[in-house]
Amino acid sequence: MREYERQIAITNHGPVATATLKVVRLPTSWYAVIWESPERYASFSQDRTELNGGHEHLGDDDFLDRVRIVASFTQNIDFDYAEVR
Repeated sequence: MREYERQIAITNHGPVATATLKVVRLPTSWYAVIWESPERYASFSQDRTELNGGHEHLGDDDFLDRVRIVASFTQNIDFDYAEVR
């Protein structure tokens, strides 16, 4: 298991908002939460499938790019990482 915590800037819901992204990376799945405030957060996840090819072969940067893509498609949340990886 690997955990990531990154500061992000949400770019598609009005003015740019800062939030925290927390991700738990397991061998065949991962879970993430984008946390802007106690009242405003979104959670999402992905399991390995034949279609997505899994994530175990990805390095940290490529994996976090995958998390960003899934957030955009499943939650309609676009963001940039606010810190250097």
